Amino acid sequence: QETTNSYIAVLRAAGHRITEPRAKICRYLAQTDQHPTPYQVYADLQEIDPSISRATVYNTLNTLQQLGAIVEINFGANHTHYDTDPTPHINLICLRCHGIEDCHCELLVDQALQTMVAQHGFQAVATKVDILGFCQACQAAMQADVPNE
Repeated sequence: QETTNSYIAVLRAAGHRITEPRAKICRYLAQTDQHPTPYQVYADLQEIDPSISRATVYNTLNTLQQLGAIVEINFGANHTHYDTDPTPHINLICLRCHGIEDCHCELLVDQALQTMVAQHGFQAVATKVDILGFCQACQAAMQADVPNE
């Protein structure tokens, strides 16, 4: 409930009306522990309320991202996910299956980020640290695909 209200507060502070579809999008984002694609958000909300338009979902996600409430993760052509976790963390992104795992090493990440923004006099509203590679399952699958010589 608190995260839902924080998304709504961010939208209100920026002068946006809180329509029922926007409130549903905020609730969805607050309740997910995944890194959904825009289409996943739309498809899941369509099951709850078929009247929610794709444009409303995509525009609301874009607005929340521009306001720093959620973080956009792009990798590959037209492959966007959203990270709803506002705490400093690292995203481990698999280039094969597109899985995203949060790695919480708060002290290390937080200290490094605070030092960097202080050195540059920068006011950060959101942070994003991504490590691209291959998850354990995909590494094993790739090894199995390689013929033994």
